[in-house]
Amino acid sequence: MSMQALNRLVARSIVDPTVLQAFGSGQIGQVLGELDFSAEMRLTLSGIEAGSWTEFAVQAYRTVKASEKPAVRIELPSPLEGLMQEQEQKRSDYGQVA
Repeated sequence: MSMQALNRLVARSIVDPTVLQAFGSGQIGQVLGELDFSAEMRLTLSGIEAGSWTEFAVQAYRTVKASEKPAVRIELPSPLEGLMQEQEQKRSDYGQVA
């Protein structure tokens, strides 16, 4: 959820000059409050010290990424492996017949 909120913040900064103004005046916390960040994440992001908006965005990305739980990945066998096993089996069947 935080990564989506960060993406919205960065996208909004492109079209809304008040985001950069808030960052420049040290009031980025007000803008963060309008997004779906947890209170703890807003506090953490508000405390980032950066010389430019780009530097802030990079540090914010690293902070948010580090705080998120890794996505659960389901490992399924490759469909190609199944086909390859069948083809190999058919080849070995032909070899036995001959």
